[in-house]
Amino acid sequence: MTNPPSPNSSEQLSDPSYRAEMLSKIEALISVLQVARTKVILNMDTSGGSSARLARVKLQVENTLKVCRKARTALSGSAPISSKEISNTDIDALCSQFGAMEG
Repeated sequence: MTNPPSPNSSEQLSDPSYRAEMLSKIEALISVLQVARTKVILNMDTSGGSSARLARVKLQVENTLKVCRKARTALSGSAPISSKEISNTDIDALCSQFGAMEG
């Protein structure tokens, strides 16, 4: 069993080493879940009578994968750029900032 999160878990999330450790664990869990999903799909193709049970297991694994992927995005701090953000970006100012960094 794992220990429950400490009352200071929000403080822990601001610690880069803790975030990196959690990200590593999430990545490992995602890998395991992807293998499990593949095995369930293969078994769905070969199993006759347990297809309803396997469909439920597949759905649960896929839902868990979604949660893990959201956690990975949150921990890595790299959310996708929205179309609105792209359209609101001043490209000339951005290029000037990058040009200033070179010199």
